[in-house]
Amino acid sequence: MAKQNYEALAEAVIAAVGGAENIQSVTHCMTRLRFVLKDDTIPNTEHIKTIPGVKGIMNQGGQYQIIIGTHVDAVCDTVQARLHLNCEQNASSSKDESLFNRLFKTISGCIMPMLGPMIAGGVIKGVLTILVTAGILDPASGTYQIFYAAADACLYFMPVIVGFSAGKVFNTNPYVTATIGAALVYPSLIEAISSETGIMFLNLPVSTTSYANTFLPILLASYIASWIEKGAKKIIPQIIQLMVVPAIVLGISVPLAFLVIGPVMSMISNWMSVAVMGIYNFAPILGGLVLGAFWQVFVMLGLHAAFIPILINNLMSMGSDPINAILGITVWAIAGVSLGYGLKMKDPEQKSVGFGNFATAMCGVTEPAIYSILLPNMKLFACSWIGGGIGGAILSALGGRLYAMSGDGLFRIPAMINPAGLDISFYGFLACALLALVISAICAYFVAKRTEAVKENDEFLQPVKGEIIDQKDIPDAIFASDALGKGYGIRPKEGIVYAPFDGEVVTVANTKHSVGLRSANGMELLIHVGIDTVKLNGQGFDMKARPEMKIKRGDILFTFDMDTIEKAGYDPVTAVLVMNPDDHPEYFEHTQFLMNA
Repeated sequence: MAKQNYEALAEAVIAAVGGAENIQSVTHCMTRLRFVLKDDTIPNTEHIKTIPGVKGIMNQGGQYQIIIGTHVDAVCDTVQARLHLNCEQNASSSKDESLFNRLFKTISGCIMPMLGPMIAGGVIKGVLTILVTAGILDPASGTYQIFYAAADACLYFMPVIVGFSAGKVFNTNPYVTATIGAALVYPSLIEAISSETGIMFLNLPVSTTSYANTFLPILLASYIASWIEKGAKKIIPQIIQLMVVPAIVLGISVPLAFLVIGPVMSMISNWMSVAVMGIYNFAPILGGLVLGAFWQVFVMLGLHAAFIPILINNLMSMGSDPINAILGITVWAIAGVSLGYGLKMKDPEQKSVGFGNFATAMCGVTEPAIYSILLPNMKLFACSWIGGGIGGAILSALGGRLYAMSGDGLFRIPAMINPAGLDISFYGFLACALLALVISAICAYFVAKRTEAVKENDEFLQPVKGEIIDQKDIPDAIFASDALGKGYGIRPKEGIVYAPFDGEVVTVANTKHSVGLRSANGMELLIHVGIDTVKLNGQGFDMKARPEMKIKRGDILFTFDMDTIEKAGYDPVTAVLVMNPDDHPEYFEHTQFLMNA
């Protein structure tokens, strides 16, 4: 349906269910608008079915469901605008998920949009490091500085980019949250804060914490801003909200970011520094294990600042530093995860991500690997902790020390040379770095899930392995009819959903039970696992796909636990439906082949 028709559809649907006064809330899943009505006897179901763009009606579970199709999110946005209600995709699952899962889902949603420029920046930085080390390029030259700005801008201004993404994730104005991020790295303000005298805000000292290259502070600030915006909209007349609400949000959020978030981050950083250094001084091997495993996590969260004076003081006062020697191991561990991931993947794009991040990590740049591979899959992050922890503990036991400030990865090796001659610091570091790389790579290889399945001889791959059933036998009236499209059902034998063709992901249910795909030649396909499994709120499902992601035939889109589905009383039968069947008769020849096989 053309975008210009959404207004008419939204208006007709709102009127047909009894108007705004009869609507308590509205959400959507993969294909359906889900209304909670004050009186669900008011809607004229037969009339609603005649509205252009409506494909069917269901009234069950306390929800009046109007079937729209895979563009339901756009229709829901239009309904939201007319009702001034929050019409997010059905996200009730977040209430039942653990805090850990919710946190990293949020982080992933904010970071994923910037992966492209981040990885590109890592590649450029790696090349620049090689050219400078080889004496080909002068770091003071304009050429170097311009290329370095292109490489580093995405990371340095991370608060701005993450702020924009966080605004969307928290359903608030993304331009306001991006502005908060910009304030955190505002050049003249940062210069004033970092000066000897510092600055005061209403007689309160402003923390000297640096926010460049960090995402947690802006994430917290954006979350706070979303609540401030909601509160402001309740008390500010709508006619002046455009100007006044952003002013209120910025006027409160930015000072809070500097006065509260900054000091809290500094306090946490200092506590961690004291704790880790205490552990190291009491038991160096244990300290090496902790630092070797988790240093990159400290850096990622912006909690490493308190360690920096200690590292510099060690080097200046003793001429060498055992702590910084251990920290170099963590980079090799992340390189190992990237290598193992690249070796495991069959999909060319994913393989190139793994090997590309391996190369940049070996040049000392770890952010692309962290945000594109490790953070979206915490099991892979744990692989780096294992390798880095083992390598760090052994190097600490050997007494390895760093003798000069240097880069990371391969460029850390010269700094491990004792001016008095090669000793255990040099040989021990090489051995421990390689050990960390190999252990992390092996762990990642076995932990990573291959993105390509065994191909079949058919033109289309069956998305779920199991028994093919006729569409009319799917135990759901909507799926069994032609309301959403034509296709077939599958009684699954295993809980893996594969991409049946090359194309892209169009939509992904927040409840992780269904995806909408578009093939290279325009076929729109819905894969919906289970009947009424939206009520599981994501329990038992592990979604790998994301909107706009390019897919290859055989890629794993998501997995599901049939025992969880069946124990909850739901049928795992999977519907595979072509949403635009008239344009793609070739799929039905394939369907008939499967039915007769």
